[in-house]
Amino acid sequence: MSDVVAIVEGATEQTFVRDHLAAYLGIRGVNIYARLPGRVERRGGVRAWESVCGDILRTLREWRGCVCTTMFDFYAMPSNWPGRTAAADMPLDQKGNHVEQAILDDLAAHAGEDFRRELFIPYVQVHEFEAILFADVATMAATLAPVCHTSAADLNAEFQAILDESGQAEAINDSHDTCPHAASRAWSTPIANPPTVRLSPTESVGTRSERHARTSDNGLGGWKPLAQELPTGRASQSRYQ
Repeated sequence: MSDVVAIVEGATEQTFVRDHLAAYLGIRGVNIYARLPGRVERRGGVRAWESVCGDILRTLREWRGCVCTTMFDFYAMPSNWPGRTAAADMPLDQKGNHVEQAILDDLAAHAGEDFRRELFIPYVQVHEFEAILFADVATMAATLAPVCHTSAADLNAEFQAILDESGQAEAINDSHDTCPHAASRAWSTPIANPPTVRLSPTESVGTRSERHARTSDNGLGGWKPLAQELPTGRASQSRYQ
């Protein structure tokens, strides 16, 4: 088993890793743990690069031989992150790759000659976490329908229209009113005292980005590259501290 620590943007991403991604990677020999950057509880949002860089370096030092990855979105990333400003005018399918490479290079410069690049696999998604839901609008509509005043068929039609207009999940307009979370909430007015609805790991959805293409057998297929890239041979730790 290999161990991965994912430093994630906020509580939503942390829950996604714990409740869905962990099960998907677990059967592929990977234990993944999610943690928020910083040492104190805080609200979500992308922190300054200096702070996150320090968290990554501490994680790599404290978890010897462990792989560290990230889950932050380009949409709300501060301009002080490596590559962020230059990537703003790049084509959609180049933004994430450019920032990921810049992050890796900057981290290596801070860490010095002992830095092991194979133990850090940066992941930057172009839009906020909610864009992942638009990778499978039928599943999203069916999941939201029980807690909304709108039928699954109507939700599916509206979500599909948003996706068709944008072309893919990560291309949904990034303005305050039409970004992914606003686009989904606009068509889903919750009812009072809604029932609990959860996606199982096999029902969860992944992005349709070129870098993390969704596969037909499982909505989390976008994270297959992570499992394939991991070094092997490290004994798994029994608990995350």
